Amino acid sequence: MGTSVKSLISFASLGVLLASTVHAQNLNPNHFYMVKGELISRNISLGDPSNWSTALQGREGKSAGGKVEVMPIDFKGKGDAIQIKWSPRKSVQGNFALYGNPIDLSKYKNSASLTIDMRVDVKPDKNVNIGLDCGYPCRADLSINRMIKLMPKGEWFSLPLPLNCFKGDNFDLSKINGPFSISTDGKFTVSITNIRLEKLPAGDNGCTEDKKE
Repeated sequence: MGTSVKSLISFASLGVLLASTVHAQNLNPNHFYMVKGELISRNISLGDPSNWSTALQGREGKSAGGKVEVMPIDFKGKGDAIQIKWSPRKSVQGNFALYGNPIDLSKYKNSASLTIDMRVDVKPDKNVNIGLDCGYPCRADLSINRMIKLMPKGEWFSLPLPLNCFKGDNFDLSKINGPFSISTDGKFTVSITNIRLEKLPAGDNGCTEDKKE
């Protein structure tokens, strides 16, 4: 997934993009999942071995076994981001996910990325996966460790993950009910303000190589 690593953008360069994103009217929930820390037609689910699906009513809470917790934090305004923490005291998997009605992303497979505007507050000591869920056991996960290592701790940046990089047995982009999840077995703290689909830059084919005649 070399192209998406090259596409990492410092948050400072996102001014125009984010201005148009966060002030957009009538946001399409098929394309926007979190904007300025607020959920767009989605609910948060936290999971660990004690309960893999603890649904939250808002944006604050802990997984059943205490491995992962989430809370609103301030970025540029009050509560315009969330922070997710994985406890270093529990060496088990913890999962944060957004769920809602199924959406069809198949037509964007080779033209769009799942893009997260985020800040690494505590670097991970185990593998970190971003996932797309299409109803158990249908899902695909993608490791982001290599990309996280490129980014300095404490600075906001945009992480684009091309949809065609998400692959798995029987994975189906046409019925995505969980358009974002993030999980790890170790310690990790990350802050997120926006999660959305974004058009791939010209010449970026994600995980699909150009085929020359």
